[in-house]
Amino acid sequence: MDFLMRDDSKLTSAQWDAIDKKVVEAAKTVLVGRRLLDVYGPIGAGIQAIEAPEDGQVRPVEIPLLGEDVTLSWRELQTAETLGIPLSLANVASAAVSCALQEDGLVFLGDKERGVDGILTAPGVEHVTRGDWSQGEAAFADVAAGLQRMLENRTYGQKALVVSPDVYAQLQRIQPGTGTLEAARIAALIDGRILQTPTLPTGTAALVATGEQNMDLVIGQDMVTAYLGNAGMDYELRVFETVLPRLKNAHAVVVFEG
Repeated sequence: MDFLMRDDSKLTSAQWDAIDKKVVEAAKTVLVGRRLLDVYGPIGAGIQAIEAPEDGQVRPVEIPLLGEDVTLSWRELQTAETLGIPLSLANVASAAVSCALQEDGLVFLGDKERGVDGILTAPGVEHVTRGDWSQGEAAFADVAAGLQRMLENRTYGQKALVVSPDVYAQLQRIQPGTGTLEAARIAALIDGRILQTPTLPTGTAALVATGEQNMDLVIGQDMVTAYLGNAGMDYELRVFETVLPRLKNAHAVVVFEG
């Protein structure tokens, strides 16, 4: 991976290993899309486009480059070396979290400027007005109706409900007369998971049917860190990746909006 230019830096192999480990650990705490979508790849950092559904046809679509720059202070590097202590990588973790949030934003909402559809915003995806999910059985009834529509459209695959944080909080209540959390009832109904992500707009939820026949996530270059050069005495790095969500079956998503 010469394009990472790590040999041009004076960071040791052990330090690069620590950076790689920190990036993976931090990203895993955030990423939601990868917990749902089948991954296609990595196919290589140099692959710039791949076939994907677009306007009812299959066409080459550019694989977006996502990333976040980060600075390693020369003083922190010198302190770690002098005292023989681990290098502080808090800012590297923050950059990885930012990159992961960019990925989930692309997965669920897409990016109009890049010409990329998210799995919730792609043409043909059904959008319905949800009831008041903080009251009664509105949430259960809406999800049940969405599940029924998927079955009517012969759409199969493991189900999951992806929600914004405020909707997730609404589902953490005991349903009167059942002694059961509303979230638990819905999870049992869909025989799947309920996942929250801050990348969704407030008041949004989506029932999705996963599986590579319905959707996947193309990875060109998985999340990694490159050396950009020096800014004065500090080290400039970039945490980046190339990814593209592909929705192959619009019936595999039902979006509930408040």
